Amino acid sequence: MKKVFCFGLLCVVLLLVLDCTITTTVPLVYTNNENVKFQILGEIKHESSDRTGYSELLRAARALYPDCDYVIDIMIDQKKVTKFFFFWKVGESVTNTMRGTAIKYIR
Repeated sequence: MKKVFCFGLLCVVLLLVLDCTITTTVPLVYTNNENVKFQILGEIKHESSDRTGYSELLRAARALYPDCDYVIDIMIDQKKVTKFFFFWKVGESVTNTMRGTAIKYIR
């Protein structure tokens, strides 16, 4: 009985020590790197009546700024316009707008 208790206590201590070391390790993907320098190229705005995504915004940024590597600080707006004929609703149009800041990494 004493051996089982000592073995159980040893297992609990090992689990606590291993658990603490696992939670203090560095994450595998680290995206907030302050050592990367970049140059701000300018603001970009992309409007579409279809659903739009990041790839379309990056494509629009590269059309305006050929050196663009990435777009940061992205804001997405959606504007709905309802059309009426007197008191009857005739239709509705949706415009999606993406805005962001185009940057270029300094290598």
